[in-house]
Amino acid sequence: MSGDVSALDLFGTNEPVAERRILTAGPLSAILEDGNLRTICFAGVEVVRAINYLARDASWGTYKPKLSNIRISEGQAAFHVGYDGLCAGPQGRFSYRMTITGKASGELTMEAQGVALTDFPTNRTGFVVLHPSEAAGGRLTIIHSDARIEETVFPKMISPDQPAFDIAALTHEPAAGMVCTVAMEGDAFEMEDQRNWTDASFKTYVRPLSKPRPHLIAKGSKDVQRIVVSVETKALPAQPKTADKATLTLGGPAGRMPAMALFLDPDDLPAAVAGASLLGPAQEVIVRFDGARAHDDRMLRKAAGFADSIGARLAIEAIFDAVDPRAETKTIVGAFRSSGVEPSAILISPRREFKTRASNLMPAGERPVGDLVNAFKAAGFAASVGAGSPSLFTEFNRNPPTGDADFVFFGNAAIVHAADDRSVMETLTVYPSVIATARHLCPGKPIWLGPCTIGMRHNPYGEALVANPALSRVPAAGDDPRHGALFGAAFAVGVAAQAATAGVDRLILAAPTGRFGLLDAAGERRPLQAVHAELAAASGAERREVAVDRSGIAAVAYRTGDGARILVTNLTAEDIEISVPQAFQSAGSIEPSAKVSTLPGKQLILHRYRTMILTASATGRNSTSLVDSL
Repeated sequence: MSGDVSALDLFGTNEPVAERRILTAGPLSAILEDGNLRTICFAGVEVVRAINYLARDASWGTYKPKLSNIRISEGQAAFHVGYDGLCAGPQGRFSYRMTITGKASGELTMEAQGVALTDFPTNRTGFVVLHPSEAAGGRLTIIHSDARIEETVFPKMISPDQPAFDIAALTHEPAAGMVCTVAMEGDAFEMEDQRNWTDASFKTYVRPLSKPRPHLIAKGSKDVQRIVVSVETKALPAQPKTADKATLTLGGPAGRMPAMALFLDPDDLPAAVAGASLLGPAQEVIVRFDGARAHDDRMLRKAAGFADSIGARLAIEAIFDAVDPRAETKTIVGAFRSSGVEPSAILISPRREFKTRASNLMPAGERPVGDLVNAFKAAGFAASVGAGSPSLFTEFNRNPPTGDADFVFFGNAAIVHAADDRSVMETLTVYPSVIATARHLCPGKPIWLGPCTIGMRHNPYGEALVANPALSRVPAAGDDPRHGALFGAAFAVGVAAQAATAGVDRLILAAPTGRFGLLDAAGERRPLQAVHAELAAASGAERREVAVDRSGIAAVAYRTGDGARILVTNLTAEDIEISVPQAFQSAGSIEPSAKVSTLPGKQLILHRYRTMILTASATGRNSTSLVDSL
């Protein structure tokens, strides 16, 4: 497997990766990136995931500040950073002077002195502090603005709403015998559980959402904010060591591999039909049916023909106004019967789910999804009926489906809040919590998970998706260049590994064509197509436990007719040598063309954001007792 690929092959864009610098002062370390800090550690233990200073406009768009006059100095006892930042756009201009100081004693301070150069309307301007998602379930002490002390915990299940308000300081224990306090000055802060959007963090942000927004920072007004992190420990823990080589270990049977489904917008049907021969298999095609968009029986027949051409069943995502369940069901069922299509499943999606709303809030005049489920089941369709959200897990968590659905469904997007490469891959660590929370809300229900994509299919939180004409790394965009590159294939393997481990019933990673397609605009296969074909071929196969002793590697293993296969990927920016069970050898790596290359030599180097297929035969010369036991 060659590691000699271009940035375009890896990321789908030539946009440079953000420059990073590791700052150290004794046992304190942090990564400086675009003027902000991330991965703040003490004695090798991550105490704070990130501290960001940001400005967001009246539509929640995030300014990209222009940094100047950057000054950095480091010593054994302390490091110092200073710079000037300017946020400028059509809505106004805001400048700030940042000072960062880190001390070997475990104290870190970030202070921003801002001033509005024009009237500056903003939904949020100031500091955001991220605590690692691994803190879930751990003790948390909150000091409120009136000095009142509250003892609580970080939520274990994902909180649909803010778990903490009116925050002046937070104290938690990142490791045994270690205490970290984060004090916040400048305004009241509050916390949200960002795992709702698969961000791997609890976010504490300035200016409560209960205050009016956007608010205006008047021209000439000054704004000063400060964050102080203090770490105390009884004894410095041993520095964790990262193994030079990652070792894969195969375990016993662990359930079945999920079925694979493709999601399809009717507007993309002609391109999907044209590219059908290149897509590979799938178990299901899920087509959206929306009467408001003039979808009819003819569209359903075409979609059924396309699904049949790739050996898939047709499921239908039906959009309901949810005002009159019986009448709406009668109309939709009429179209189904006129088409002669017998769908494998119906996914009931109330239109209200396309925009976010408060928890447990039913819009006036609308009916619960359980009424829609009952109406559809009463219509006599043999298909299974699912209830959920066509939006993100956030909306599912805030207003979980009611009624006697046969399964539940929701999707995820990786760039709702942050779009850098590391943050995207960190979202994968949140999938176990997402699925566990969904099972808690809807016990006993099979889960159809997806679409799970990097970009957003639509934007429940704003008027539209953020435009990305330059195809760069942009939060809340629909078009993300990494989807069609090797990075996107690696991300998909990461999702599949988590979904398979959690035992989801269906997994939806892509569309046939379009911005989320297995094929690009020219009808060529993307690297993700090879991943999808491998997973679809494994549908229903016995999954095997697979363990990796190093973070940043994702793998999923399953039986085949004459042995076993492992799909393994590198989710990091570093090349990693891997050791695999003796019976396995590389069948090759997935290339930018979606072909699988051969691997010269015996040393297995998994290059950054690359995906490899490992195989073992129970009858070949590499047979061992391990594979025979499969």
